[in-house]
Amino acid sequence: MGCLIAGGDSFTYGSELSDCFVLSESSTPKEVHSQSTYTALIAKELDLEYICAAHPGNSNSAIRRSVMNACESNTNIEQVIVTWSFPGRYEFNFNNSWEQINPWSVADDAEKTIKKDFHIDNPIVFQHHLDKLKREQALGISDFARIFYSKIGGFEYWEVYNSLLDIVLLEQYLKIKDIPYLFLGVDECILINVNKHEHDVNIKTLYNQIDMTKWYWFPKHKGFYTWARDNKFPFATTHPREPAHIEAANLVYEHLRYIGNIR
Repeated sequence: MGCLIAGGDSFTYGSELSDCFVLSESSTPKEVHSQSTYTALIAKELDLEYICAAHPGNSNSAIRRSVMNACESNTNIEQVIVTWSFPGRYEFNFNNSWEQINPWSVADDAEKTIKKDFHIDNPIVFQHHLDKLKREQALGISDFARIFYSKIGGFEYWEVYNSLLDIVLLEQYLKIKDIPYLFLGVDECILINVNKHEHDVNIKTLYNQIDMTKWYWFPKHKGFYTWARDNKFPFATTHPREPAHIEAANLVYEHLRYIGNIR
């Protein structure tokens, strides 16, 4: 049986979908990847084993790394679908542990910051974000993130450059391996922001390596998140619920058929 490998962040993992939390042995809710995401639904339609290499909070570097590792660990790969994340996220290896940082990582008052950014109905989701931020503070990751974002990471140029590096590297890897793939975005800023730096030789060189025929944008050139938001699909806290994934699966599946990406 062939397999479909999906890479991405929480939108691909399926955070806040109805089947993303299960009870562990200690009766504590445990987050698992959903079988109701558009990538999982496409795998089911194609009768392929579904391998989710996505994880909540993943940066684009983590997405690239996780997908490559999944490809190395599996055989008979029929399809890879990658939904790239927001470019303002980064990952670093702290004491042999890969850690994701984002602008929230610099918050002094984690609880206040979360509540200010958006209202959270699900206490499990709120606690997840709170635990992550408190852990980052305890390990000194927040201190590092504060310096990093103030000097480098908070500038759009660095966000764009690093995202392009990961996109090109994964694309070349998949082509060398002769693995069919399709790239999408959580939103549309990943490649659109390139236009602001089109005269920079470093950005232009990387961008010119990207095969745009291997990308899918939702109607009106939208990423999955912005398409679902603008079309007023039901949302949980920050993630589209099942109806958006069902419609997205239909659209992406038909695109895969149209471009002949289905073996």
